[in-house]
Amino acid sequence: MRVTKEDIMMVSSFLKRGEWSMLRITNEEKVAFWFITPFVAGFALFYLLPTLYAFVISVLDYNSFKSLSDVNFVGLSNYIHVLKDPIAISSFGRSFLFMICYVPGVILAALLLSMLFNASFHLRTLARTLIMLPYVTNVVAIAIVFSILLNPYDGVVNKLLVAAGIAHPPLWLGGIHTSLPTIAGVEVWHSLAFPTIVYLAALQGVPKDLYESAELDGAGRFRKFMSVTVPLISPTTFFLVITNIIGSFQNYAIFRNLTNGGPGTSSRVISLNIYEEAFAYNKYSFASAQAILLFAIILVITIIQWRGQKRWVHY
Repeated sequence: MRVTKEDIMMVSSFLKRGEWSMLRITNEEKVAFWFITPFVAGFALFYLLPTLYAFVISVLDYNSFKSLSDVNFVGLSNYIHVLKDPIAISSFGRSFLFMICYVPGVILAALLLSMLFNASFHLRTLARTLIMLPYVTNVVAIAIVFSILLNPYDGVVNKLLVAAGIAHPPLWLGGIHTSLPTIAGVEVWHSLAFPTIVYLAALQGVPKDLYESAELDGAGRFRKFMSVTVPLISPTTFFLVITNIIGSFQNYAIFRNLTNGGPGTSSRVISLNIYEEAFAYNKYSFASAQAILLFAIILVITIIQWRGQKRWVHY
């Protein structure tokens, strides 16, 4: 390609006008870079590198204490073992069941509670403060309190149910079929504060003139909620659904402290199973393969939600 005199003059004029400065890094961008550097370094050190290390471990036979020189490459053998292991498969299934119980519960409860807090009533500030107490309470303390309250024989809850005329109250944490939903309920109560605050901020951002226009059209409370509130807070709902689904699969502490996977294996979710396989049985490669599969499942669910948001999320 031939460079003409007109091309040279055009570039010279472009540089003289100072438009070339747009291609340079500004001082604000430099400051922003230094601000995000600690986060990027922490993310790479504590998240990215452990994930890559877990993937490397998952394709090795590091399932017992041995010298690294004796560790061999086994490819997808650990993944095949996971798919054939009934305990691992059932643990994945229980995680899905917990997610189905927990996510709708926390979303609906947070939405209703935020609508209550968005209205005017006596001691509203105190109520908003009290909702934060479970969120900042230690999980071990919560587990101890609920283990006492939900004791199937001497617990306060079942004593009240018996006094109310229920002859055979639920076993709660002690039942094979009730332990997982009970833990989901406890976790809804524990983590309710954050989605409630986020929903409250979204509700306060809805323009009031839209409600006034809906009233002029004859819309009642339910119609205003469905036609105005729900569409305008749908981005917040989308954010909370994704984050709570991810959190439900990664939840470990509440299971460990309430039931430790029992009774039997009725509440042994995949996060608890990964921990037990790695640190109780020293099957590091086998546990890493489960962790990578869990990561893949969460990624697929998130992608499906991200693609499906166009149908119900209104920005």
